[in-house]
Amino acid sequence: MYLLLLRLHGAWRWAVIVGGAVVLLALLWGLVRRQPWTPRGALLNKLFLRAVDVQVLLGAALYLVVSPLTTIALNTGSAAPAGSDIEFFGVRHSLMMAAAFIGMHVASGVLRRKRWSDSARYGIAIACYSIVYLVMFSMVPWWRPWLRV
Repeated sequence: MYLLLLRLHGAWRWAVIVGGAVVLLALLWGLVRRQPWTPRGALLNKLFLRAVDVQVLLGAALYLVVSPLTTIALNTGSAAPAGSDIEFFGVRHSLMMAAAFIGMHVASGVLRRKRWSDSARYGIAIACYSIVYLVMFSMVPWWRPWLRV
């Protein structure tokens, strides 16, 4: 079960990374070209949000249910060596990804409000999603295998 979830979580990260880049480029394109906010833009944002949701669910299942690193991290507490996998996955990765998850949902809720002009909506989406994307990108464990088969 652990290896299956780890493989799924590792593979799905590419959907989030590529999807996030596509959404950010589409938002920039819409802002620069002064395009109206269309249902297509809303759909792209919703798909990116759902990709992040799936990734967080896989990560939470790993963290809360099956990961041996979590058991070790909980047993060592604050004694985990700085820079170790235990400290990274037990503290930094999980907290920052949870913050990115919350940020995505807050940004999505703000964007659904009808009062924004099209340019303001693009600007808000670009600002919020860029921050979330950078947080997620910085917390990817790039030293681990990029794709497990």
